[in-house]
Amino acid sequence: MANLALSLALALVAAPAVASEAKQTPFSHRRHAPLKLKCAVCHRAADKQERAGFPTLAECRSCHVDMTGRSIPAVRVYRVADFVNFSHAAHLAGKAECRDCHGDVFKQDTLTIERPPTMVACVACHKERKATLVCNACHELGQ
Repeated sequence: MANLALSLALALVAAPAVASEAKQTPFSHRRHAPLKLKCAVCHRAADKQERAGFPTLAECRSCHVDMTGRSIPAVRVYRVADFVNFSHAAHLAGKAECRDCHGDVFKQDTLTIERPPTMVACVACHKERKATLVCNACHELGQ
């Protein structure tokens, strides 16, 4: 019973934070589609690092001059397991395109998982593209 009371108390304390987050306008790729930007304009690390990253507030200000009181409503949608070594840079160097995994994000208001980051999906893609199927290309062995 004490655990239930504690859970309810924590939920009530957390409620204002959740409500304020809900007021934040979610990022829409569709609203930015008319600009015809390349993915790397906002996700600058995609072709150089493992993670594509999100734009900084300063980068958003290059178009959105008044960002007073606003934050970047970025929510990470794709996650790979800790034991997987995934690199956006390596995939782009291998001629994969962002849309291969993420779909046509410019038709989406809220990003959804187009191709799940699972071993089954990754192996299927590697087979389609005749990419390596060697285990240690994506996994550290001997742990």
